[in-house]
Amino acid sequence: MLENAAVWGAGCAMVWGISDFLARFAGRSVGVLAATFALMAVGAVLIASAMSITGEALNFDLGGLHYLLGIAVATALGALLFYHAATHGPLTVAAPVVASYPAIALPISAILGAQPSLISWAAMAITLAGVWFVARMAPSNGDGDTPSEYSPAVIRRTALYAFSAAAIYAAALSTAADRAVEIYGPLQTVLVMRIVGAVIVGIAVLSQKERMRFSLRAWPLLIGFGVLDTAGHLFIFIGLGLENGENAIITSVAYTVVTVLLARAFLREQVSALQWGGVALVVGGVALLAAFG
Repeated sequence: MLENAAVWGAGCAMVWGISDFLARFAGRSVGVLAATFALMAVGAVLIASAMSITGEALNFDLGGLHYLLGIAVATALGALLFYHAATHGPLTVAAPVVASYPAIALPISAILGAQPSLISWAAMAITLAGVWFVARMAPSNGDGDTPSEYSPAVIRRTALYAFSAAAIYAAALSTAADRAVEIYGPLQTVLVMRIVGAVIVGIAVLSQKERMRFSLRAWPLLIGFGVLDTAGHLFIFIGLGLENGENAIITSVAYTVVTVLLARAFLREQVSALQWGGVALVVGGVALLAAFG
């Protein structure tokens, strides 16, 4: 079973779905920057411990260092944008929009010389149509000046931040992720992602002259947040390295459904029928792209 890429993708879907839900509470408890720093630090400790237990040695090959740093920087910037969206706007908008990143990667791959098939372009169009439905059909109240989480202005801002995060993830996916994992393996790739992410977020905090404050009651949430998000990256990278690795992408994209369901059940976020249709288009489009792209 562990040699099945789809199983790793399904595991990724579960942990990412929950971690994206927890992002709301983590960001609101200590702030987006502090929550992201905690995630990176917890993830680095987790992966370093796993490498120590398994005895996996570090690979100091400099030939692929640009791939490794590229995916690390992109992941950190994308995380900051997405967690801002998840903290300050509806999760039922942020999660499906960011899940569209494999479709956004398609035109980037084409620019770099790939020749996507007609069905791949159709899958991209389906996914982006789903993003439009999610963002435009989200239930809202008030007008653009209403400081409500569900005002049209906040929904637009949430979609913009999440789409920007998806674009950054897509660029990394197209140019660096596969090569980094191939050269350094899943564990070291995620370790560097977390260490570089902690440095980037730490610099952002210092530039704003903010002090990060972590109350004792916030740490269980932050640790769970960091462990789940890091595990999701590890699972997807392991799945991509197996036979039929595209199946990991197909099953992993279901994480957005998990997040939306949790937001609907526990946060009472409203989801219109057309918005559910948008979520289905995002999931179906990415699955189609992974299967035939």
